[in-house]
Amino acid sequence: MELLRADPRLRRAAIAIVIAIAAAGGIALWALQRRLDGIHDPSPASMAQLLTAFVCLIGASVLMLAALGAYLWRCGKRVRAASLFPPPGAKVFRDTAVLRGAAAVRRGLVLQALGLGFVLCCVGLALAAWRFYALFSIHAA
Repeated sequence: MELLRADPRLRRAAIAIVIAIAAAGGIALWALQRRLDGIHDPSPASMAQLLTAFVCLIGASVLMLAALGAYLWRCGKRVRAASLFPPPGAKVFRDTAVLRGAAAVRRGLVLQALGLGFVLCCVGLALAAWRFYALFSIHAA
């Protein structure tokens, strides 16, 4: 069995990125909480602030889902084109068995299906959020 060896620099970089994203997310949640703490009355101004916070949260979620879906789709496409998993030039976090031929093509199809699923979830979330926003922006006016 052929193995692609893990890249220790990639692992260190990934850990640093995860810590930075977690810190940024924590700061964003703290800032949102501080912003929402001042909202106690059901006035139109308060409703507008809540809708703005809602749009920001859903917008960030939709962008992340779309980016993940596009990444998985591209990765699956590269795997299928090369009939090799991990695709040529890929670096891995841990030692990974190399798949070739039909097994790699199946893995590429699974990656593309996951990517499509994330994009469809992104569209569904955006549509549901738009409906929610339209419903509540009418009541805020």
